[in-house]
Amino acid sequence: MAFKETWSSKTIFILAAIGAAAGLGNLWRFPYMVYENGGGAFLFAYFIILLCFGLPLVIMEVAFGQRAQTEVVQAYRNAAGNFGRFVGYLVMGVVTLIAGYYAVIIAWGIDFLLASPTLAWGKDPENFFYNQILSLSEGPSVWNGFSWPVVFALAATYVLVYFCLFKGIKSVGKAVKWTVPLPFILLLILFINSLYLPGSKIGFAYFLVPDWSQLAQVGLWKDALTQAFFSMNIGLGITILYSSCNPQRQRVAMSGLLIALGDAAVSLVSGLVIFGTLGWMSQAQGISISNLIASGPTLAFVTLPNALALLPTGAQIFSVLFFISILTLAIDSLFSMIETVSAALRRQFGLLARFHRSTFTAALCFLFFLWSLVFAGGNGLYRLDILDHFIFGHLFYFTILLQLIIIGWWLPVEKLRIYINHVSGFIMPVAFDTLIKYIAPTIFAWVYILDLPAELSQKYGDYPSDQILWWGLFPMVLCVGLAAVFAFDTKKTK
Repeated sequence: MAFKETWSSKTIFILAAIGAAAGLGNLWRFPYMVYENGGGAFLFAYFIILLCFGLPLVIMEVAFGQRAQTEVVQAYRNAAGNFGRFVGYLVMGVVTLIAGYYAVIIAWGIDFLLASPTLAWGKDPENFFYNQILSLSEGPSVWNGFSWPVVFALAATYVLVYFCLFKGIKSVGKAVKWTVPLPFILLLILFINSLYLPGSKIGFAYFLVPDWSQLAQVGLWKDALTQAFFSMNIGLGITILYSSCNPQRQRVAMSGLLIALGDAAVSLVSGLVIFGTLGWMSQAQGISISNLIASGPTLAFVTLPNALALLPTGAQIFSVLFFISILTLAIDSLFSMIETVSAALRRQFGLLARFHRSTFTAALCFLFFLWSLVFAGGNGLYRLDILDHFIFGHLFYFTILLQLIIIGWWLPVEKLRIYINHVSGFIMPVAFDTLIKYIAPTIFAWVYILDLPAELSQKYGDYPSDQILWWGLFPMVLCVGLAAVFAFDTKKTK
């Protein structure tokens, strides 16, 4: 993405930013968080957090990127010199790690999409997913070869990514016209269908009826906070990059508001679809929803395929619609992550001057494909689980804290607030400075410290220590180390 390029319209920018933010977490993590934390009480807390913290931080990233007019590494370098460049490279590293396994999840969705016309999983989606698709091994240290359905679907995933990126924002803009509205429309269709399913009201009650006593639990607020921040891609550099392609005088606050609302809408509709379907399944099979609800891959690739296959009419059609929703929700996030890395590489190492844009994009997609292959074997699910836990449980907090320090203190945030006021047509209160400088970093540190005792007292997932070291700790150390090398060795960058 050349940095003098601009979006064809503000609408395309908003679509691209919403598409990058709304992904798999909206579909399979958000509903589970609602269930675990008192239904409507969690929704209340989530929207309070979104309004008080999530929205200001989205506005912060939009303003920072739009003011900088460059990719994330250079933006932070301009703000804080070599330390800023270190943080920018660290963001690149985090995004690279996430994209590698995120693509594999999309590949699973493609395999299920291809299986949907015949409902190939039948009455046993668990066996279909874990054995036929994943060829799941006995543990993370047991390699039983590649899962070829995943490998071929993974190749298809990166072909799609290539065609979304090979012409820069021209191709991104064309892609998001379809990939952002389509999953929302399909989810609305699935929601309308769920309204006519017997028992769906039971599911909606689990999702919407509040247990107000849960608001007194610290865990609810912690989960609402982390869900709001993770869901909106805060700290991954994507919003900064996309905003850098806006005109400098474009209204910042309204852009941030629309991005936050779009992401929240996807989460809300996803939750209604899932709980309406689970309510029907609960009544049809005489099983409590508490025994059906799950988080992560189990919900998307075991529980819901089972529910869809049992629909009285249109099971194949609604299965196709559901997995197209997964594909289109996730593909935006993936190509946005890869473009964030691509833009930084091109700017920092002058690669676009050496290679044609399409050639460079193809080479980068191929390298990401090779990285994703480590999660495409029979032990890939275990590796994915370990890496995801350590990224979002440790490295992500560290990265966000450093970004808040740079924007809050090094830039400093007062300059950003003045810029926002200048281009937004309203006055951002001085409290914005306090939030970015003091409140947000303190809350992030608090949430991390809350989880630390439990994290240190037991091994994650009872995985072998060597696998936790190799797939959890080593990638984090490597990421920080390489960021430091490239940031402070001026011979390596321009």
